[in-house]
Amino acid sequence: MARLLIAVDGSPPSLHALEYGASLAAKLGVGVLLLHAMPRVVLPLGGMTPASLAELLHTQEAEGKRLLAALADKAHPHGVEVETELGVGDAAAVIAERAEAADIQMVVMGSRGQGAVARLLLGSVATQVVHTAAKPVVVVR
Repeated sequence: MARLLIAVDGSPPSLHALEYGASLAAKLGVGVLLLHAMPRVVLPLGGMTPASLAELLHTQEAEGKRLLAALADKAHPHGVEVETELGVGDAAAVIAERAEAADIQMVVMGSRGQGAVARLLLGSVATQVVHTAAKPVVVVR
């Protein structure tokens, strides 16, 4: 089944992207894949015990799944089939890589609305995805 990949992080811009993407998917008669990318855990210099690292990773995964479940509930009223996926790593890379799948027709994501200087110095996930994804990308403001 053809789907729109909607990248979400719980921020207001990603909620706008979710609404836009779910509405568009309904009009196009396609499904939705909600993708949340979690950053890799960077260990502090002192390190962590294996048990505390496992607990941190479990907590991070549980929070990501909770976020995706809540956001899936927001997409269901549009009458589209919704699947969720939790990725790990650099958000732009996770999104662009997942967008390569044959079933993904388009990426929809929010814009943080950074100024030109901040975008130049820091870059943005949306900017990186626009330049690296193999599929069309819609950035919602």
